[in-house]
Formats: sequence, structure tokens, C-alpha cells
Amino acid sequence: MDFDDLIISPDATHHLYCGSPIYERRFDCVGPFCFPGLAAVRDGEGAYHINFLGEPAYNERYAWTGDFSEGVAPVQNRDGRYLFIDEAGKPIAFETYLYATGFSEGSAVVYHETLGATHITTAGELLYGDWYYDARPFSGGRAYVRDERGWLFISPDGSILERTGEPAEPFPLCGTVRYIPPENPIPAVLRDTAWDAAAVLMRHGEREPFIKGQPGSTKVLTARGKRQSRAFGAALPKVPLRTYASPMVRCVQTGDEILAGAGVSGETKKSLMLGTPSAYVADDDIVREFYVVNPVKIMSLRYVAGETLPGHYPVTEGTRRMFDFVSGTLAEGEISVCVTHDAWIVPFVSILTGYDFTDDWPGFLDGCILLRRGGAYYLWWRGEEHLLDLSPLRE
Repeated sequence: MDFDDLIISPDATHHLYCGSPIYERRFDCVGPFCFPGLAAVRDGEGAYHINFLGEPAYNERYAWTGDFSEGVAPVQNRDGRYLFIDEAGKPIAFETYLYATGFSEGSAVVYHETLGATHITTAGELLYGDWYYDARPFSGGRAYVRDERGWLFISPDGSILERTGEPAEPFPLCGTVRYIPPENPIPAVLRDTAWDAAAVLMRHGEREPFIKGQPGSTKVLTARGKRQSRAFGAALPKVPLRTYASPMVRCVQTGDEILAGAGVSGETKKSLMLGTPSAYVADDDIVREFYVVNPVKIMSLRYVAGETLPGHYPVTEGTRRMFDFVSGTLAEGEISVCVTHDAWIVPFVSILTGYDFTDDWPGFLDGCILLRRGGAYYLWWRGEEHLLDLSPLRE
């Protein structure tokens, strides 16, 4: 059955095939069927999606539901916030937005109240690393965005194509904020803080964006990710430097670029404690399958809240294992950089400091610093230094 053969009835309450209803139920209104075979509907319970039998595709009800495109649909919850769901009704990420469009050419426009406007992928990832005052959907491989100087066209990798005039088509809102990331503070902290030994546990540099249904293990650093990693290395204090990394290519690339920027010869040492699987993972096969169908950010927040996740060590035990690894890289008068993934930075920092990551997720090259000073351990994170009490990790 072709989707084009399924027609919305004249009163928009059901769907027809060859002039006959395909199910008995009637709704207040219905939208077209879209891949993967779901249609947006509304009735007295709210808005949701149905299958060809007229059955709900999931249990949740929303204030509004958009059409599916590329296996993802925008919806608006009853609080007025926008998010995206997959065909099973699961959110593709934990973020919600002031406004969101449907997907076009592999991306959707989203507006955030404190960050601005940008494009995201079908996996809920930023398509590129920038935010703007305004953005419009991609068409023909380019999209309108607005910065401090006015409107311009960008390509899907975020490159500026040309300056242009304001788009003629009306849009529901006009942005008033734009987030510009500050300079990475870690090198300055290491230069300006007293320490006997220091280790940085950080997320890798900017990588290619995740796309729904594509493996994430093959993603490599973008050109900007390489430049920023090299610049990070160049800004570090001129002391002996070693790098360790998850065996994922993007992490090893980050470590190597940091060494190159610092002018240090040598190679990044790979460690399974930092990823694939990591200090937090007891069964890598189970965890790989688990994260194929469960968003990392949502699961990480549940993990630090104490939930037992399949294939994971208890979060406190995993944090002890990660601490033992990172502290084991410390050497007097030296800096070690341990490149890992956001999923493992979150429990490490959260368990050691109590930090709440609900509205603040680690970005690329974002990280914490483990400092050893006078026989005590301190963890620097988000501008604060925490004296660590390690006794809970040893219980």
C-alpha cells in the first residue's frame, strides 16, 4: 500500500483507501500517513499518532503532533514545550524547546530560550556547533540563519556560504538570544592554580553529528574539532604532558591533536577504562544494544539518580573505577589528559560533586580537572574546586 493511496476523508476525521475507510474509528482531525506508516490525529484525549488500523502508536498524549519525516516527528507537550519522538513514541533526546519544525533534508530547526536557534539531526544532535538568533529549514543544501550582522546562508556543516537579505516567508517567532561559547577555561585553570599533579578528564572534540539509524562508532572529528583540540593543547602550561583516550577514533584523534598543539612528540595511549566499554560498563555487549534504543542523555541522568542500568556497574562502583584510573595517571609536576565521552563524565562529576546535569550537558572539549595537592584530591568543575571525600567510593 502506497502512502499516497491513503486519502484523508472530506471531513478530516479518518482515512480512506479506494474510497472506503481503512478503520472504523473517527477522530476530531487527522493528518496524512507518513513513513514509517503513522499519522497524526487528535481526539478528546489529545494529540498522538496512529497506525493503519487506527490504533495509537504509543500511550502518551500531547497538545499537538506533527507529521513524521525521516522516522522522527515534532510534538508539543501540554506545557507548550516542543520535543521530538521516534516511531515508538520515545523522545530522541532529553531537551525540549520553545519551538521546533519538522525535519527537512536531514535536520530540523529548534529554538531554545537561552541558547538561540540552530539545526539538529534525527538523533537529537546539533548538526553543527553554532547557535544563531534565528534559523530556517534547509532547502537545496543551504539554510538561512541570522547572526549579529544579519542574515546569511550556511551549509549543513555550518560553513558560511554568503550574506543575504531577510527571508520573505513568515515564521512563527523572532529570536532574541544567541549563545557563543566562551574560551575553554581548563588551560587557564591549570596555569593559575597551584597543584602537585593534574589530570583532565574531558569529552572529545567536535565530531561528525549522529544520525538516526547510523552507527556512532565511526564518527571522526570535524575540521573545526581538530583545530580546537590543537588549540587546547597549545594553551596548556608548558610542562610534561601525556594523553590517554577511549579507543574510539574521535577520542584518539583528540588526544593526538592536543599533543601536536602542545608540541609534544608521542602518541595517545588507548584505554578501555575511558570507553569501549569504560570503567562504568560491566558487559559491553549488553550496553551497546541498550544505547541503540535508549537516548544517552536520558539514561545517564537516570543512572546518576541511582537506577540500575543493564550491563552497567552500580554508579558508585563505576565512579570508583574511573577515579582509580584517572588518579593513576597523575605524576608529579605533569599533566595527563584523559579523553572520554559525555556519558562517563556525567556520572563521574555528579557522584563526586553532586552536580545536576539536567540543564547543563558537557560540550565538546568540556571536562573536569583532578588535582592532587598536599596529599589531598580536588575536582575542578564549572569554575568551582571541590575537596573530595573518597570514603563513599570505598564502602
